[in-house]
Amino acid sequence: MEINSALSAASSGDALQQAVGITLLNKVQDTQAAQAAVMLQDFAAAQHPFLGKSLDIKI
Repeated sequence: MEINSALSAASSGDALQQAVGITLLNKVQDTQAAQAAVMLQDFAAAQHPFLGKSLDIKI
């Protein structure tokens, strides 16, 4: 009986650790997605409207 209770306690600890890990991973993914959105907005705002429209070449 002691072995069963020890195994049960160990497996419930593993489940808790897995649940915490998944929750933490989801929060990290949400943070990265938000940071990527801000970065893309910053890139779009930093672009010059005439950038790449013409080339200045001297020969």
